[in-house]
Amino acid sequence: MNKRIKFLISVTLIFAIFVSSFILPASSFENEIEVSTDKLLLVNIDTNTEVYSKDADTKWYAGYLSELMTFITAYEMIDDLDHTTVKLDKDYLSKLPSSDGCLNLFLGKELSAKELMGIMLITSGNDAANALADLAKGGDRDAFVDEMNSRAKRYGMNDTNFVSPAYSDSDQHVITCRDLYRLYMRALKIDLYMEIMGKKSYIPESLYVEGDIENNERYTLYPEASILNINSPYYFKYVDSAKLSVTGATKQGVGMTSLYHGKRYFFAALNGLNESEKNVYADARKLISWAYLHLTDRKLISADQKVSDVKIKTGWGEYTIALYPPGSVVKTLPKDFEEYKLEYKENIPEELSTPLRIGETAGSIGITYDDEKVGTVRLSSKTEEGLSMMPDFGRFCTYVFSRLTPFVPEGSVEANSDVLKPEATLATQPPTEPPTEAPTQPVNDGITGG
Repeated sequence: MNKRIKFLISVTLIFAIFVSSFILPASSFENEIEVSTDKLLLVNIDTNTEVYSKDADTKWYAGYLSELMTFITAYEMIDDLDHTTVKLDKDYLSKLPSSDGCLNLFLGKELSAKELMGIMLITSGNDAANALADLAKGGDRDAFVDEMNSRAKRYGMNDTNFVSPAYSDSDQHVITCRDLYRLYMRALKIDLYMEIMGKKSYIPESLYVEGDIENNERYTLYPEASILNINSPYYFKYVDSAKLSVTGATKQGVGMTSLYHGKRYFFAALNGLNESEKNVYADARKLISWAYLHLTDRKLISADQKVSDVKIKTGWGEYTIALYPPGSVVKTLPKDFEEYKLEYKENIPEELSTPLRIGETAGSIGITYDDEKVGTVRLSSKTEEGLSMMPDFGRFCTYVFSRLTPFVPEGSVEANSDVLKPEATLATQPPTEPPTEAPTQPVNDGITGG
């Protein structure tokens, strides 16, 4: 796509973005990688560990990235994706706003909502996005955008706003790297997303003809994101999905996932350069390769490991209960992990009142490594408190007995000396075939957008 940003845009937004790039420092595990993109985020999806970030909460133009939300919204709103169709005649195509001609190839054809999704995701097609909005909301695109923004708020994307189901260069059409991660995680919950993106080429099912090579080649579409295109010098075989965006002719944005030896990462980049040697693809190759080669997964807390205690206050007295994580806590850390750099910070209330249900959040613990945040784990009880008579009667008896028992200094109780320590490293062997590092001089493929 060769879109041009409007010459006159909001000076206020540009100034704020420019200044913020100096105020917000990069945050990541130690590495010596040089990047050219202003806003970056790299997350291990399996462990939900952020391993690299740079201005990840700074807003930038969403561009074509809004089409990820268009996909999710249309998927949820259209009951029958295979049989909800639109006839692509000249009259209909001529009325589509901001037309990019992505549907002109299919003039006169009748395509389903599912096929429009494939065209939109592979080509970043404006026409396909707007057609999906029409099918989902009976032609009311503004109402469809409202649905998109409603979902954004529901997903916790508080720094995101959309004004169109397709590309827009409006300064009200914005997103952040961290919000893009939240959006991508929702898309990955829909099997159809990877079914489309995983093929790295796409032909509408209704137009495929067995054995008709000429016909099939005519209607086959290839990814606009060159990192997915095997014929592009930017191709990176470990990337299995990618959504590209552009801002004018000089800036790029992208969200992508990679898979290598069973480990999946998410990479986001906004306001990246669009040069032969400096671009979002080069930064993606370097950071993703670094993660696979230098990071590993470690179990820090077992599912049955008591993390802390909390006081329960009742009408007849008080007692303490143990708090546990919801499951084993596995996080991504450097392979040359040093235990003394790992810190746990509890956030436990002084006391809780009943009733308290099993699994109900009763506190949390923050985990940092070398002063970088690794994650926050919620804690809960494995017992119900104040919800049934027998356990409460037992608590009461224990409380009465404790009041009649001589005081025992806390320091002498062995159970109170629990110290969280990371468990053994998970079984992760060094890669036998390390990912190829980014080429020092990638060849420009001549595609402005990707």
